[in-house]
Amino acid sequence: MDFDARTGTGLRQRTVESIGYRIIDSTYPPGHRFAKQEDLSAELGVSRTVVREALGLLRDKGLIESRPKVGTVVAEFRSWNLLDPDVLRWSIASSSAPTTLSHVAEVRLVIEPEAARLAARRRSDAAAVELSQRFDALATNVNNFNLYIQADLAFHDAIFQAAANPVLAQMAETIRVALEGSRRLTVQVPGGPATTIDHHGQVCRAICHQDGTTAAAAMTELIEITAGQLLRMLESPAVPQPEHPAA
Repeated sequence: MDFDARTGTGLRQRTVESIGYRIIDSTYPPGHRFAKQEDLSAELGVSRTVVREALGLLRDKGLIESRPKVGTVVAEFRSWNLLDPDVLRWSIASSSAPTTLSHVAEVRLVIEPEAARLAARRRSDAAAVELSQRFDALATNVNNFNLYIQADLAFHDAIFQAAANPVLAQMAETIRVALEGSRRLTVQVPGGPATTIDHHGQVCRAICHQDGTTAAAAMTELIEITAGQLLRMLESPAVPQPEHPAA
């Protein structure tokens, strides 16, 4: 993400990024006390006003809290808003990435097979056409990783829209940041996106044919394959890790 350091908004967001990432990556562990805002201001090279505003935004994300007679401290993990897009993004860029993405895969296995089943049952003709077009975009861009990532996200979005359940659609939007982060790693597996294009096709055809059982099973297999690829990639020291915010 690019920031304009000349603007208050840019400085504040950059400060939120710096402090938030350090909390997620345990540089500032739970219980860490921000004793003096002027010290944090000097460390980050921004004004006390910017630090105060940034801490307020991090408090909204559950990462910090105010304690009587103690002051501002890093909150316990259970208080963090793990579905906040920024918190998810920082987690993917930190040393906790394998755990975060493994948890996201588990959530996907709970949600997406049923979304595929509902999509097969409820999809309109227009939704079937759109899903087919999204799949065609996937197949066309298997060798263009940036375009493939966007096409893949659009493909899964189309399934949630076809399921006609706004609660499911909102849940999908919540974890979209984590899904995009995982895609940027899995496109690097040997063979690239071509390794799962057939599985995407199976999901697409099952939904278009209104075969909910096959759609759910195909989606489960797709998620399990990509999750396995992702964890193997993260365990490999040769793989570039996700970029983290400027510290």
